Amino acid sequence: MLKKKEGFAGQRSYVLPGELKKVIAVHPLCESLYITDIGYYPKAAFHDRERRKGSPQHILIYCIQGEGWYFLNDRKYVVKPNQAFILPADVAHRYGTDAQNPWTIYWLHFTGSRAHHFLDFIRQEADSSPVTVSPQPERFQLFDDILSHVEMSFNLDNIVYANSSLSRFLATFNNAVYNPNPLTEPENDPISRTIAFMKENLSKTLSLEELAQVAGMSASHYSTVFRTKVQSAPINFFTFLKIQEACRLLENTRLRIKEVAYQIGYGDPYHFSRVFSNVMGVSPRDFRKLRKS
Repeated sequence: MLKKKEGFAGQRSYVLPGELKKVIAVHPLCESLYITDIGYYPKAAFHDRERRKGSPQHILIYCIQGEGWYFLNDRKYVVKPNQAFILPADVAHRYGTDAQNPWTIYWLHFTGSRAHHFLDFIRQEADSSPVTVSPQPERFQLFDDILSHVEMSFNLDNIVYANSSLSRFLATFNNAVYNPNPLTEPENDPISRTIAFMKENLSKTLSLEELAQVAGMSASHYSTVFRTKVQSAPINFFTFLKIQEACRLLENTRLRIKEVAYQIGYGDPYHFSRVFSNVMGVSPRDFRKLRKS
């Protein structure tokens, strides 16, 4: 098969020198999770790679345009735009671009004592299929920032900075992590809109039906969408926001506990204390003592 040798127009890539990798592998701020190779390949025609013994590091490949494929554990997977996949360390694999519609990819190799935890965090239930993710602007900005600092690796401080951003970048590929809809303004994203509405009405008692109306959905559909994006029932999340506001009031004001309760919509201070204790693990009175001590 014909393979591209001279690179791809507009590509950026960097491979850390061996001696630098040895330094990073024992650096207290990097050894748990760090990059060894990183790059961006636009319209990577003829891109094809096979490693019969796998790679010493985990490999993340994120396709933003075009198509591609990979073989892992004797199974072929097709990769579409806005999909990412991870090739685990030391596992044989092969991957490449689609011949007719070459992919544009961001990629990096990562390792460290915590690397396998991020592998599990992104690949839910150890599924090797590609993960479909929304094209968040923050993800692209993070990658460019990381790559720019890795390119300045003659200064170890830049490597520490780049690797400190790596965990945040990897976390964006877990779909269970809540993110506002990146394709619309926050006020036009129904879930973000209702969360903003909750924060503006912490002194009130809101029902599921009222929140669904703000979202423009039926109560059942709203509840399902909210749980998917936030991993909490809407009313439970509203209660959590109320208790967080109570924490701020208890720590930063001299309001009595019953006054704090009234501020966040609890007419019965005893009920407020029970809810607070269930959420925070301590009573409002003990919370205030602990924060003031």
